[in-house]
Amino acid sequence: MTALRELLLQAGARLQAAGVRDEALAEVYTPRGLPLVKRAPALRPIGRAWRLGVVLLSADGRLFTAAESTRAVEPKWFNHRSSEVEHRRIAQQAAHRGPFAEGDVVNFEVVELALDEASLREGSGPLRLVDDTVMLRWAGHDLGLTPLDAYLDDRVALLIGE
Repeated sequence: MTALRELLLQAGARLQAAGVRDEALAEVYTPRGLPLVKRAPALRPIGRAWRLGVVLLSADGRLFTAAESTRAVEPKWFNHRSSEVEHRRIAQQAAHRGPFAEGDVVNFEVVELALDEASLREGSGPLRLVDDTVMLRWAGHDLGLTPLDAYLDDRVALLIGE
């Protein structure tokens, strides 16, 4: 899968050379506190990546699933919140408290995709090896399968304005 790794590194190099802004990757954790005192969840940085639709690409050629994201800004308080709005507010608060730059996009609950041949043959998240071509599922059905190289080229071109 050397060709795959090279494809990912080249896409990252194009994005970096064009100065495309990347986003933070983070993991959710609960800080240790005093016994019987519940602590709010926090976000710990684990890297940076560019959002390319359904995947996130790091400069070192790793791919992650695009999961939840928020901005590191002071959350607003709203009345009559749904549980979904409250969940987003808590995530935004965690990003704002964390070591992220003000306004930075923070992706959390991301999963690194396995890029070895065996994992790709079984299906690694949205990636699948079909007849020796790495395919990406960008929609919830088989009609949404597209070759990864074409998908990356299209997404990178879109981000750098080609």
